[in-house]
Amino acid sequence: MAPIRVMLVDDSVVARSIFSRVLGQHKHIEIVCEAPDSDAALDHLESKDVDIILLDIEMPKRSGLDALPDILDKSNGARVLVVSAFAEENGPAALNALALGACDTLAKPGRSGFSGRFSEILIDKVVRLGRTARQHNRGEAMVTAKMAVEYQQIVRPKCIAIGASTGGIPPIYEIIRNLDPALDCPIFITQHLPDAFMHFFARQLGGLTDRQVSVATPKDPVRNGHIYIAPGDAHLVCRRERNGVILDRLEEYSESRYCPSVDAMFQSLARVYGAGCLGIVFSGMGNDGASGAEIIIEAGGTTLVQDVETSVVWGMPGAVAKNGYASAILAPHEMTELLGRIAKAA
Repeated sequence: MAPIRVMLVDDSVVARSIFSRVLGQHKHIEIVCEAPDSDAALDHLESKDVDIILLDIEMPKRSGLDALPDILDKSNGARVLVVSAFAEENGPAALNALALGACDTLAKPGRSGFSGRFSEILIDKVVRLGRTARQHNRGEAMVTAKMAVEYQQIVRPKCIAIGASTGGIPPIYEIIRNLDPALDCPIFITQHLPDAFMHFFARQLGGLTDRQVSVATPKDPVRNGHIYIAPGDAHLVCRRERNGVILDRLEEYSESRYCPSVDAMFQSLARVYGAGCLGIVFSGMGNDGASGAEIIIEAGGTTLVQDVETSVVWGMPGAVAKNGYASAILAPHEMTELLGRIAKAA
């Protein structure tokens, strides 16, 4: 197997040296080049082909956030992993990086912390992102053809449930920003993020829409025109009572290793809303959402999954598609158009 080619972008010589030493221990990782700032990184990308870019946020001349769109534009599909103290200390900065197209973030520890667990996590993230990039390039999506769905065949949803992980924030923002106001059913979102980021995520999402956005609070009634975000340390579920649908919080869900779990949310909403449940699975590693999508389909609902061409990682949407639970495989802008037609058809 060809090595995963990595570029390090950090103004700290010490940090670059440590990253190089940590990653150099893995036989399938090769450090191709190092850059002390964003401009040097862009210069390297003119001639270097890399799979993974480790990017710091706070750097002289030009911040990593400011340069991120240009780096992605010149990277030829490389995945960007933001490794910065800001990834923990500044939730909005980390979310901005993810919204701009970074695949993942990792908090840079202090001088005494560049060992043990941090090293293991860094290597794991680089290897997993590198391997998914290779699978993506090999055309993994050929397992199934894109299916066309006529909007008349889709029941006007009583709820929209969105699940996502790595690479999922940009399409979530695109869908919410462009969703027709006439489609005013409640929206539930499970995005794999640390719990500390969830309120920042809700705040940023709320800036894109007139809908009310909040991290789900147990026992609150579900209302139309609202968007509910799963907490980072539990699963978002609902239950139907005499006066309507009520939000709830599930502390443990043995059927999934993910927390929060898309499967837990999908299964709960399928049981509450039946054929009126519309599930959407965006980019992400793993298979979270696949078993939940099966329950949605069995209840008569609909599932849309992101296509491989626009996904950073086709793991989650691919798992749904490969198991035959995708009603349609679409790019985010095609989903927006479809939902717009559904809204106008009522």
